[in-house]
Amino acid sequence: MAENVANGESIDIGNILEEGKTSNKGNVSITVTGDVMFGRKMPGVLSLDSSPYRYVQNVTGDTDILLVNTENPFTTSGDAVKPDVPLKANPDYIPLINGTNGMVISANANNHVFDYGITGMRDSIKNLESYGIAHIGAGENKQEATKPVTIEKEGHNITIFNYMDSENFQEYSQSVMPIATDDSPGYSAWDDTESVEQIKQAKENGSDIILVYMHYGNEYSRSPNENQEKISHLAIDAGATAVVGAHAHVTQGIEMYNGKPIFYNLGNFMFDQSNPNTHSAYFVEFDVVNENVTANVYPVYISGYLPQFMDSSDGESLLSSLSPHCDEMEITDQGTGKINFSIKNSTE
Repeated sequence: MAENVANGESIDIGNILEEGKTSNKGNVSITVTGDVMFGRKMPGVLSLDSSPYRYVQNVTGDTDILLVNTENPFTTSGDAVKPDVPLKANPDYIPLINGTNGMVISANANNHVFDYGITGMRDSIKNLESYGIAHIGAGENKQEATKPVTIEKEGHNITIFNYMDSENFQEYSQSVMPIATDDSPGYSAWDDTESVEQIKQAKENGSDIILVYMHYGNEYSRSPNENQEKISHLAIDAGATAVVGAHAHVTQGIEMYNGKPIFYNLGNFMFDQSNPNTHSAYFVEFDVVNENVTANVYPVYISGYLPQFMDSSDGESLLSSLSPHCDEMEITDQGTGKINFSIKNSTE
């Protein structure tokens, strides 16, 4: 059974995704967005009667799996723990995370999930589950926080991990931004040894698509730092099919490493920041056909806090200016990007 096990309790998603492997692997699509936040000024543009994905739903609406970085706990708590920029969102808005007819996953390993403490994290997980939303990246202990979502679809065994680079946030105490331990709640922190081993085990256990969603990098930096590069390379060397990053609020470039793509930072997706540098972004759709993948890169403007496709000229300009620049990416006449690769390792 495909299930979400990030908090130790199973959520049956059998009605959403087809289960069981077939001898011939079929087609599957996975769409990954950047930062999504429904608090602060966002309620001014949110309505339970209108999808915030409405301008991009021709891509997100039919994807099999939609993965979003949720940059707020869904809680009504008034007890902020984080002293600066604490974010939260009304649990009533949780259904708006779902912009697809398929399955949606909330990635919670980020620097805001504990803004309202452990209580806020627990509220958020409970509220996500009440709407049938799968979640990864935070939990009652390390085992729960680091456990991936696993999905069987069209003969593919898909595993999705979510980690945060804790080295970015050393100024915060463990009480403000707790790393999950064997016996205490927290977020899933990347570990060069343990995380690598998790990815290797997923590969050894038969996962042919392994996606690692990272919360890393320096905010507002247009290029990845050394730690981002190290982490991403370790993940792919361990067996990851692709690495996707969020957190910077601006775009960072794309690298092909050992035949697999690294999208260092997608930028925002639904966010209320006023800084114009945060209004240009992209999201990625992985179209898997048997063992071949086309990663479609869609440049967007964040206009009125919501994503809208760029025109061809602006899209081409954004993709051409990314750092690092990916020579393997074709920029189409529509101003989108295409990267073709195989889910197989070069040694297979």
